[in-house]
Amino acid sequence: MEGFNMKKYTKYLMSLLAFATVGCANFDDMNKNPYVLYETNAESFVQPVLYNTQHVITSNCYDVLSEIMQYTINTNYEASAQLSYNYVISENYTQRMWQLYNQYGNVQYMLEQARKEENPAMTGVALILRSYIAHVLTDTYGNVPYSQAGLIAIQGDTFEYTTPYDRQKDIYIDLLRSLEEANNCFMKAKELKETKVLTTIDFNPMCDFMFNGEVDKWQRFGNSLYLRLLMRSSLKVAEESDGIISLGEEFGDIHIISKINEIYDSYLSGSGTYPVMRNIEDSARVKFNSKDSALYSPFYSITSGSWNAEAACLTLTDLMLIDYNASDESKGVFDPRYFRFFTKPLGAPTQILREDMKAYFEDKSNISSAGNSKVGRYARGIEMGDDTSYTIHIGDLKMDSASAMMNFDELLFIFAEAGARGWIPMNQKGYKDLYLEANLQSIRQWQVGWETADDYYTAASPEVVNFINYLDNEFEYNKSVETILRQKYVANFWVGVESWADYRRTGYPILKTNGPAAGNKGILPTRLRYPATEAFQNAKWHAEALADWLGGENNMQTDMWWASTTESQSIRRLGRQ
Repeated sequence: MEGFNMKKYTKYLMSLLAFATVGCANFDDMNKNPYVLYETNAESFVQPVLYNTQHVITSNCYDVLSEIMQYTINTNYEASAQLSYNYVISENYTQRMWQLYNQYGNVQYMLEQARKEENPAMTGVALILRSYIAHVLTDTYGNVPYSQAGLIAIQGDTFEYTTPYDRQKDIYIDLLRSLEEANNCFMKAKELKETKVLTTIDFNPMCDFMFNGEVDKWQRFGNSLYLRLLMRSSLKVAEESDGIISLGEEFGDIHIISKINEIYDSYLSGSGTYPVMRNIEDSARVKFNSKDSALYSPFYSITSGSWNAEAACLTLTDLMLIDYNASDESKGVFDPRYFRFFTKPLGAPTQILREDMKAYFEDKSNISSAGNSKVGRYARGIEMGDDTSYTIHIGDLKMDSASAMMNFDELLFIFAEAGARGWIPMNQKGYKDLYLEANLQSIRQWQVGWETADDYYTAASPEVVNFINYLDNEFEYNKSVETILRQKYVANFWVGVESWADYRRTGYPILKTNGPAAGNKGILPTRLRYPATEAFQNAKWHAEALADWLGGENNMQTDMWWASTTESQSIRRLGRQ
């Protein structure tokens, strides 16, 4: 595995297997030497891979991606502060997502085990986990080690310490192929169950806190992830090869738009060839638990000072607080999710000079009569008395019980965009209805607006009703794609790299990127730089990667393969005008 020596990797795998024994291993094995690696079954990897993967990604959402995508700004105006919202992104931040290679190696081992066990369901789960981790890595950095990465544990004595970088297009081809294979694996597993060869295809729920070992939910997540990646690559493949991409000998050529239609048909039927998520209960959300040290949120021990340093950005408050009436919220129009994200209804400008930011926060109009800032900070739990448990205070990002890999609403936004582009046969009402339903499902996912309702699914608060009615009345048919993606940007708050990927893929939402203090030539970063450690730990292949597609410089301005389209580049330029 690139950038990791064998001693370090062995130590990491030992800790993962220790985690995996809880509730998943046979008790007869508990007397084995804890300092020796033993072969374990594939299902034992699921929960630790899920938790550790999402721990890294959610941490990155907090202070890097949130600032890049203008959800937040950093209120630390000291000269030594690293301000990601001004595109000053330190190596400490750029290397964080590279830690996902720990889990990429573990899931490669899991996949090998599942195939040895001749377990089609677990093979499908492993392929989905590998595809999820790999797509986050390549969508963060671009060309990355992929085909030869993470193989140390299964290469025996012939392993290599370094690995080449694969081109992103080739990675995407294999990701799409892997998700096709995963779907076939689940179909095979279900067939074995139907023919009584297997009595069950589900696995131990103690090995999977996300879906409780339910294979049907894993299949639906896998196909939903497939839809995400099809949409991600759609504009580039259409520009490059009329929408056709080859997935190799087994799956042949596929037409991206036709495949999106196939998945949409399965969504409408509820099953079909590619069953996908049906409701928010199918959302892929990794659980955290403030009572269990093995499941702590990434922010469990973060100090209040650090947590409160991130403030709401004016870009987001302008979009979400349309006509906010603080004295009587039922009369105003605002996005009710806002107060799950932030505590107060005021945002701060992005890409400004330190002295201007300091002046903004010291401005009397931005300070309450009690001397407190009116600018919103990330929502968090508050300790109550001697009780160490946390209670909800408006929202609770700090101690949230789950982190989203993919929410159900994302499917609806993708189908709505495809409809608006004319890719799925439907009229204007069809894609508008999908858009409205996507927003409603996102609000439900954040559990807001139904707190006092008898029927969670039919009765909503006036704030929710007013907001959905506003979206209905203000829908811009002549800017339908932009309108859909603007609200998808809100819904994908803290959903990994998704809002950043959509921006790079389409240019929406249009973001001002050349403020007075903006670095990176006024370009919202197109990628994160490779970690500096790669220059000496993986020197040969790192140098080739720089020369191959980055022009020799580890920059943040070179486009992803799927983002290098005429449409995206022209729209993103609008933010620099």
